[in-house]
Amino acid sequence: MITGPLPDLAATLRLQRDAGAVRASLERAGRELSTGKKEDLFAASGGDPRRLLAIEGSQARAAREAETVVLAQGRLSLTQSVMGGLQGLADGLGPELAAAVARGDMNSARIHAAGAEDAFRNAVQNLNTTYAGRTLFSGAAVDTPALDDPDLIFADVAAVVAGAADAADAIAQVETYFDVGGGFDARFLGAVEDAPRAGIDSGDSVDISRRADDPEVRELLRGLAIAAVTVDSAYAGPADAQGALFEEAAAVTMSARESLVQSRALLGLSEQALEDASVRIAARKDTLDLAWNHAVSRDPYDAAAEFQAIEQQLQRVFLVTSRLSQLSLTDFLR
Repeated sequence: MITGPLPDLAATLRLQRDAGAVRASLERAGRELSTGKKEDLFAASGGDPRRLLAIEGSQARAAREAETVVLAQGRLSLTQSVMGGLQGLADGLGPELAAAVARGDMNSARIHAAGAEDAFRNAVQNLNTTYAGRTLFSGAAVDTPALDDPDLIFADVAAVVAGAADAADAIAQVETYFDVGGGFDARFLGAVEDAPRAGIDSGDSVDISRRADDPEVRELLRGLAIAAVTVDSAYAGPADAQGALFEEAAAVTMSARESLVQSRALLGLSEQALEDASVRIAARKDTLDLAWNHAVSRDPYDAAAEFQAIEQQLQRVFLVTSRLSQLSLTDFLR
């Protein structure tokens, strides 16, 4: 007696294939229901993926621009912080030293100048500040320190003062040392070219660079160095030059302070330009994200309805398969 199932092998394989296809559709519908995103982006594009590709490319470009702006903002913020510290050093020495000299109070002047050497070292060390592996004040040579060891610069200034004939000569010699082409240039280890400007979204660029050999920095270091050398225990300069050197140190330091304020104000304009660019990029990125989501998002109600429909379809396939597998010729002949 024949007891095998009624369907032949081909029909069984067809049912298995149909069940697999429906199960795959159910899994896809389940993923779309849980993620809220269409999986078939070609279908989502209406058969023309160029629009989605354009949106995706614009999103990537906006992300790169945002990253560039954030990096530039970080560098500029730290540069401003260092410049503010330099300004603070000038504020801490210049006015008080000038007031003491104006009163003829050399004891007070020496007390105020006593901190100049530490201030000088602090200035040099801060000018070697790095951000994200790039030295901020070394110009285009971002992979090298900006300045040599402060002890070497201080020793240069002490030697210059020691060889001067009088106060005026000492002042002139130190000025020559810090001028362009003077000995200080050998202690500047960076490049004479500025670091690259920071690009912003409009295709423009802004200056975010300052160098340790900029005029206002040279001026500050000169004022601090003169004050420090004058009260150094190893001072070997002209006798009776102390008052003139203190007066020069105070005047130069206060002049440097004004130049630093102006330089920081220009950096402030760059900060504002970067902030404006950041806002524009964020707004454009939000718009692109909305366009992308509109194109690929799956309506949750439609997704739930499709999932339920496919689930019912799969149940019917299983039911049919089960019923057919139970049929036999005996059952058919009864």
